[in-house]
Amino acid sequence: MSNACFTPKETSEVLITSAQNKVAMTTRKRLIMSIMAGLYISLGAQGFMASYDNPFIRAAVFPVGLMLIVLVGGELFTGNCLMTFAYLQKKITLKDYMSSLMQVLIGNFLGALLAVALLYAGGVYNNTFLSETIVKIANSKLSLTFMEAMYKGILCNILVALGVWFATTAKDTTGKILGCWFPIMLFVLSGYEHVVANMFYLPMAAIFDHSITLSKIFAANFIPVAIGNFIGGGIFVPVMYFRVYHK
Repeated sequence: MSNACFTPKETSEVLITSAQNKVAMTTRKRLIMSIMAGLYISLGAQGFMASYDNPFIRAAVFPVGLMLIVLVGGELFTGNCLMTFAYLQKKITLKDYMSSLMQVLIGNFLGALLAVALLYAGGVYNNTFLSETIVKIANSKLSLTFMEAMYKGILCNILVALGVWFATTAKDTTGKILGCWFPIMLFVLSGYEHVVANMFYLPMAAIFDHSITLSKIFAANFIPVAIGNFIGGGIFVPVMYFRVYHK
């Protein structure tokens, strides 16, 4: 075992142990940690908004949300899709896995809504540039077809899952930060779809554009993107590497 980091196989074993701990967590603790994760991702997304004029800077700032989750603690739907490793190894049941994952997704949504409420109440979106830009972003996301949103969700969570993998591989804080940074930066630069980030963008935009309804948000974005995120991070990455390291 390297002093600096785990090997890929060792990392997959760490992820399996982590998944067992996640399903054993109390509902109260899981809810708190998932709300915090939704808040952190939203704060990263707000950094993206604040630096929107510069594509490189906004992509470099967004990963702060995942860094906070990795270093401080939080339960994030997209990262927790890697729990599939433990299911394939028969360390957790499908029922416990899906129950935990859905609770985390709900908590992430609550955390994102908390960020929306705080930023709106704080007058941050009194800035016309921000309010107009977030509406433009939201309408662009809602104009995607179901399949386009799903495919962008797949691509997004391949990278997010690998970012979590990289951070898990590292044993020191610097390694964990860099592990989060580059895969997440790549997905933002590429314009892929992350369901938890969208739980911030779309409700905030709905405040300023009343044609953006809750039913439209779920049908046109949350559902296809969540499915895509699960396929990318919960099926593609763990199934492929389970066959490499555990078969």
